[in-house]
Amino acid sequence: MKQYKLVAGPTTSQFVGKTDASNDSDAVNSFQNVISQYAAQGWSYHSMEPINMRSSETKGCLFNKQTIYHEKTFYMLVFEKDI
Repeated sequence: MKQYKLVAGPTTSQFVGKTDASNDSDAVNSFQNVISQYAAQGWSYHSMEPINMRSSETKGCLFNKQTIYHEKTFYMLVFEKDI
């Protein structure tokens, strides 16, 4: 039988404002650090699942209403181990 653990991965907001090359490298290192941390505790990496969140807000009044949509993707890292 297996036990599973879901862990929130690093968010993209941690990498905003950096050049593309350092952004990619920092993102890879962040995910690698999380995976290594749980591997040291006996967990095996299973997969990474995206979770898309969407929200909206309405600004303005009566005749000048404007709906603004926000989207954000979170990544859940899935780990497993035998119990």
